[in-house]
Amino acid sequence: MQRAQRLTLIAALVSTLPAWAGVPTGPDYIDDSQFLSAAKQRILPPDIPWSGKSLAFAVAANDPWATPFEASGMQHTPPYSETVAYLQRLAAARPELIRLVTLTEPTDEGRPLVMAVVSTSADKSAAGLRASGKPTVYVQAGIHAGEANGKDAGLMMIRDMTVRGNQKALLDKVNLLFVPTINADGDMRYGKYGRINQNGPTETGWRVNSRNLNLNRDFTKLDSPEIRNVARVLNEYDPDFFIDTHSTDGVNYRYDVTYCNNGMGWSPNATRWMDEVMTPTVYATLRQYGHEPNVCISMNDNEDPSKGYYPYYTDLARFSNQYADVRGTPGILVELHALKPYPQQVLGNYVLYQSIFERVAANRDSLRAAIEADRKLRPEKVTLTWKEAEGKPQVVDFKGVKYEKVASPITGDKIMRWTNQPQDYKLPITPLTAPDLVVPRPKAYVVPAQWHDVIERMKVHGIQMTTLDKPTSYDVTVYRLEDVKLGTPFEPDRESADKIPGYEGRLLVSGKPVPQQRRVTYPAGSVVIDPNQRLGTLAMVLLEPESPDSFLHWGFFNANLTSAEAPEAYVMEPMARRMLAESPALRKAFEARLKSDKKFAADRSARLNWFYERTPFADSNRYLYPVGVVR
Repeated sequence: MQRAQRLTLIAALVSTLPAWAGVPTGPDYIDDSQFLSAAKQRILPPDIPWSGKSLAFAVAANDPWATPFEASGMQHTPPYSETVAYLQRLAAARPELIRLVTLTEPTDEGRPLVMAVVSTSADKSAAGLRASGKPTVYVQAGIHAGEANGKDAGLMMIRDMTVRGNQKALLDKVNLLFVPTINADGDMRYGKYGRINQNGPTETGWRVNSRNLNLNRDFTKLDSPEIRNVARVLNEYDPDFFIDTHSTDGVNYRYDVTYCNNGMGWSPNATRWMDEVMTPTVYATLRQYGHEPNVCISMNDNEDPSKGYYPYYTDLARFSNQYADVRGTPGILVELHALKPYPQQVLGNYVLYQSIFERVAANRDSLRAAIEADRKLRPEKVTLTWKEAEGKPQVVDFKGVKYEKVASPITGDKIMRWTNQPQDYKLPITPLTAPDLVVPRPKAYVVPAQWHDVIERMKVHGIQMTTLDKPTSYDVTVYRLEDVKLGTPFEPDRESADKIPGYEGRLLVSGKPVPQQRRVTYPAGSVVIDPNQRLGTLAMVLLEPESPDSFLHWGFFNANLTSAEAPEAYVMEPMARRMLAESPALRKAFEARLKSDKKFAADRSARLNWFYERTPFADSNRYLYPVGVVR
């Protein structure tokens, strides 16, 4: 039988087979008939009764311009396709106010990422928005696609700014850039079981993208097309304010709207502006509409609230609000409390948008003065990481709820049982405020041409550089890593003990960088980066060898952390004997190492390699971080 005939026969046989019962299909790949009834029902703390004035912002379900959220009785969030369709309806109705832009790169599954540019300016290009003189606010939602409140609130706000017109006064004051769903692929993995700790909506998207990357860990390494698109938008439009929306669980309390900037991190003037000019009025407005605001809350121990909490200040630039801050853009990360009813989450975010837009517009000049002051900062020493300050932490009032610890036959210890009954506490707050890793600002970095992946990502970030058009020599400091080991992830709000080495698709490394002085001739195509530029501190975060968000730590240079040659014992052993005979100092050092390091003493290869590394045959570039630093 010919191959074509066999394939035809196989196809015919397959077509007669019955559909397989119980085989899960996309988008959520769950056949819930396989599971116990008890396993399909979230058991959340009882709702805290709420009926805020912000309910007035929601239109009736039968309103012709009701968002998918409102049309469902405020229990449904639309998946990405339905979200874009609603935005297209709005843009078709008011094309003079709304322009939908497809961002540069599609997602890994091939979906175009859409951004709405909402402005009264006829020219909705970046140059046109700047020429309008009005401040531009960038809002992104759905970076964790199941955390959907920011998307639904944004659709309501754009509708009210345009086709309904009841927020037209806001649109007269600001330009809005709105990306409804950064994680479009994750949003299309849509179903009932995406968020076990969240109180609605009925169905959601998935936390990570189609490559299982957590996009709010990608702002420095730029592995995903989604966050590369964000970096390009920030470069092109240079917004005056940045908002990234999320929802959070962890523990129960009475606050429903929380947000944080980056503390007194890389842009202290913007932080002061937010703390002194913006936040007091925003908090007052939220309370006026029936919401309870606070700084972001991440408990130091979810099973013991008495240990207090820390806000997401000065964590690492891989996170959105820290990334905005290191770029010199005022920004906040918003966390709506996931244990609150979903309508409360969405409407709280709506009021937050409204009040922030008002404050940005009313205080445009002071905001831009703060931005300009931050972007001029060029401290000789730059803090790259922070830690908790020594001494007793500040104790603050905390609007919590009553709870009890109940013995569990499942865990073998006691677990939390949250109520909805109010209880006030005094808790320590433990932000990272003390400088930890502090490095001098160098004169330049030189990245060799062969590390083109690193060079391209720095270009996407918008970092300015000079490309060498011919081989050029520089006197530089290079770093050889000693005690190289696998690095560990940093997860501020969840367990980080991974089952296998690696984190976010990368094999993290750590080690002790030992400086060496060299004169290096770099090939044409290498780049020289001057850290005395607007994004100079970002360049330091990415290129300083000790930085936890450096390309080195993320594993971009792991190929260099091997030795390409190794000696045979029959060559190295007699050479080592002669070396000991020639150098009493070497003999003394070897004997000391044998006495102090039992593991080394018992390792034949390690002993031979100790001598090999003291010969000119050893690779001079072994374990070398190849970026040169001009100090």
